[in-house]
Amino acid sequence: MCSMEGALEKKRRELALCADFNLCDTYKMFLQLHVNKPGIDSDDVYYTLRTNLEIDITIDEVFIIFYKIDKDSDGFWSYEEL
Repeated sequence: MCSMEGALEKKRRELALCADFNLCDTYKMFLQLHVNKPGIDSDDVYYTLRTNLEIDITIDEVFIIFYKIDKDSDGFWSYEEL
C-alpha cells in the first residue's frame, strides 16, 4: 500500500507541474460523465487509474484510497472532496 501511495504522489506532482492542469478537468476525467450520478464512485477511480493514468492498482487499494477521501461517506467523491 505504501508503494501505491508513493506512485499516486508521484503522479500528483507530475500533474501539478503541468501548466494546463486544472481540477475541473481532473474531476471530469474521473467522473466519466455518467448521467444522473452525484459524483465519482470507486469504479470510476479504479478505471481511471488503471487506464488513463496507467497505475497498476488493485480494487482493494482503490477502496482504501477512496474512503480516505470520501469525507461524508456517501459513496461518491464530490468536487469539493476531490
